[in-house]
Amino acid sequence: MHFKRLNTPVLLLFVLFALALSPVAAQDEPVIVIYNNSGTLQFDAGGTDPAVLGPIQDYIAAESGVRPQVIVPAGNAQQSTEALNLLLGSSDSIDTFQAPSWYDYREVIIPLNDLLEEHGQAILDMIPEEEWAVCTDTEGNIMCIPRLTLTSPYVTWVRQDWLDALGLEAPTTVEELEAVLAAFKDYNPDAVMGTRLVDIAPASVGGYTEVGRSSWLDESDGRVKPWILQPGVRDWVAKIAQWYADGYWFADSFSTFDEPELFRTCNVGVWMGWYSRITLITPQIESACEGIAWARSPITGPAGQFATVNPQGSGGYVVTAKSQNPAAVIQFYNWVWEDVNNQLVARYGIPGEGWTWADEDNLVVQVNPDSGYVSEYTLPHLRGEIRYAVQDPARAWHTEYLGTGLLNFSDAKMPMEATLAFDGSRITEAVPGLGDLNRLTDEQLTLFITGTRSLDEWDSFIADLDRAGMQDWINALTEQYNELTAS
Repeated sequence: MHFKRLNTPVLLLFVLFALALSPVAAQDEPVIVIYNNSGTLQFDAGGTDPAVLGPIQDYIAAESGVRPQVIVPAGNAQQSTEALNLLLGSSDSIDTFQAPSWYDYREVIIPLNDLLEEHGQAILDMIPEEEWAVCTDTEGNIMCIPRLTLTSPYVTWVRQDWLDALGLEAPTTVEELEAVLAAFKDYNPDAVMGTRLVDIAPASVGGYTEVGRSSWLDESDGRVKPWILQPGVRDWVAKIAQWYADGYWFADSFSTFDEPELFRTCNVGVWMGWYSRITLITPQIESACEGIAWARSPITGPAGQFATVNPQGSGGYVVTAKSQNPAAVIQFYNWVWEDVNNQLVARYGIPGEGWTWADEDNLVVQVNPDSGYVSEYTLPHLRGEIRYAVQDPARAWHTEYLGTGLLNFSDAKMPMEATLAFDGSRITEAVPGLGDLNRLTDEQLTLFITGTRSLDEWDSFIADLDRAGMQDWINALTEQYNELTAS
């Protein structure tokens, strides 16, 4: 990996980072330095006051046997990454950080197999076996602890209160969904179905294709190809375009719109997009939209389930090659995740000061908003975070859904990327026109769906993709697929 020389403003930021390091550890405690770029601290770059942070660090050190020191990233994402690269290329201590993709840092990190086996049982217990694939190289080396997890965020939602008013059941097939859309229009002429351009394929293309919104192996030539080239995609576009022509879609669904404002109209009868637009926005509008309720309604089409599971990506927590205490790093991660109380200490601070139990039996937490601690020691991971809930009625449904519907894969298709960790950096290098291919795809899909371009020109669109570099993309995917699946 190549590290860039930093400009003066970023160097000044790095000096500020160093001030976030906590006091000197006791002689018998291993010290680890965490560059906490996990996203939790993105709005708290100033860090916690040392007078507040010190006792929390002492508490964690006494409980875990490891004294964690934290560098708090400052500035924007680019500056944070530049500062990280400076640390990695210098003689300064840094033991662990979150790699957006471990591939990009493979030269400066170490395999974790033996460390996890010896010190990481709670980590291995928390993260399902199948989710380690994205962090494992072709030789079986585990290069990171997965930061994200497989989720199913794109299942269709239908207004339950309208179904009840009309005496209808929640739809399960595309034909039933169309009948519901028509009934909703009769019931409320302003009723609409909403989505976003980035959501519509993972939310519905699976109903018309074999593997959904995923790279796929073309058995006819043994090559791996992007999702847009699958048989059935044109039929899917035709269906989405038909619904647009029939007036079912909110008119700006495939351009830019304010999602909360759309929901505040109380006219959204079907949502085919990211789940939290339902679970987080609904509590904000339910007083204005009297009786509003939703049914999670997975839909099937001619080829099966509409939705596609969201892959993890190859990001994760890594241990640096220059770490003096790699075992202590894993010991600390393991401590955080082995018990919900430990997670709460890392996230909110000392019990009774930063947080208390509002309902211990049901693991509901009351947080002290005035504690002054900004969570330097937390290591977020969805499978850990769903173990408890924070007392907040507006987020209660959302929190409950994180551990139920979001992790239910029974009604969505599993993408190839769920088990094969493609190296995005290699693909970007091998496909100079990758950005143009993605832009062209989004632009033309919008034109086809809205009727601005005729579907009679679909083959011409595919030819345009080929001229923009599609064969380079196919070659890059196929090369990595062959490497990842070689026996």
